[in-house]
Amino acid sequence: HFAEQPSATYSMRGRDEARLTLRNNVATTFELIWAVKSAAPRCHIVKLGSMGEYGTPDIDIEEGWIEIAHKGRKDKFLYPRAGGSLYHTSKILDTDLLEFETRSGGLRATDLMQGPVYGHCSDEARDDETLFPHFHYDDLFGTVINRFAAQAACGIPLTVYGKGHQRRGYLDLRDTLQCLRLAIDAPPAPGRLRVLNQFTEIFAVLELAERVRGVGARLGFDVTIRMLDNPRREQEEHYYRPAHDGLWKLGLEPHYLSDDRLAAMIEFVRRR
Repeated sequence: HFAEQPSATYSMRGRDEARLTLRNNVATTFELIWAVKSAAPRCHIVKLGSMGEYGTPDIDIEEGWIEIAHKGRKDKFLYPRAGGSLYHTSKILDTDLLEFETRSGGLRATDLMQGPVYGHCSDEARDDETLFPHFHYDDLFGTVINRFAAQAACGIPLTVYGKGHQRRGYLDLRDTLQCLRLAIDAPPAPGRLRVLNQFTEIFAVLELAERVRGVGARLGFDVTIRMLDNPRREQEEHYYRPAHDGLWKLGLEPHYLSDDRLAAMIEFVRRR
């Protein structure tokens, strides 16, 4: 299930964008669940979630679920969420819908909590640019590594909000496809919502900008970094330690961010 408005920034632009995000994301998830309940209850629902659902709590982020001890008793709950945008809040509602329907209706589902994705092509498409996916770098739908690669190629300073110490979990486009395949090939048992935190490495924004600047210099580009006042309501200094071993247990073979990958992205933009 990928049929959702995917931008946190877009969801916060105004009333119309906020309404579209809520109606599209929550309603489509509801309709999908109802279709499965009605026509194919043994079907395995795989839905794209977001690591942004968790926010940046001052404790370790578990993989979807957490066991709580309280006044001498224990129970297991969905890990508390604190989305930083209306988009992330809509994804939290998706997760709650899936949890209810798996618990009460016996459906099976996997929620892939995906971090920001980077990359311009998959292995299957690398020899034919007409098969490349969209390379989003803009201020609404772009992801930060893609945007830095585009800015480096075009001679635009890399824009870093605040101190640039915001940390998130990232993954290569190729691993997005690999994680989806692994989840589909190993469905959970009926009545279970499985949550998988889908990222491979954690970076701070300024760290990424420094990496891109270094690779750009190697390619002969004069890349600079511009620190901007942060327009977002977010913690710039924060603890961030999410678990993410579920996909490794299913057989994930990750592609880590390399200088060669960054160079290929910058060169791709330059050619366009």
